[in-house]
Amino acid sequence: MRFFGIGFLVLLFLEIMSIVWVADWLGGGATLALMVLSFIAGVMMLRHTGLSGVLLAGSAMKNGGEISLYQMLWPIRYAVAALLLMSPGFVSLVIALVLLLPIKGKPIAQMNTMGGTFGNADNPFRRAPGGGDIIEGEYTVTTPSEKQKQDYIEHKPD
Repeated sequence: MRFFGIGFLVLLFLEIMSIVWVADWLGGGATLALMVLSFIAGVMMLRHTGLSGVLLAGSAMKNGGEISLYQMLWPIRYAVAALLLMSPGFVSLVIALVLLLPIKGKPIAQMNTMGGTFGNADNPFRRAPGGGDIIEGEYTVTTPSEKQKQDYIEHKPD
């Protein structure tokens, strides 16, 4: 947090310099058109991410132990990329495009960075190998004896 202000100033300087470099290379009109198109794309992405981001996160969580960190963070990355597209400049455009790349990672259950039992064989809430919702257990069926039946009939609660 200490270097946040310095990093912000460096990013601001790089954004201004990228606009100048692209304007020198393509021309002022084309640079302005690219920045307007980038802003419109960012607005459209933010409008699109409303309910679909929540549904995407929900479906990623439904996968259980097969969820990767990329899938969990995708709605957040998508929104940050949309905000970066809305900012003027081409450094933020490049960062937004990198955030939108479909980079896959290992499932979180395999990462086990927190030392928990998430996705471990000892986890009683893990999914069955066949993909169904099967809970293993044992039970016994007992039938009451004649004396227990007679005692129940005599002392039957009203």
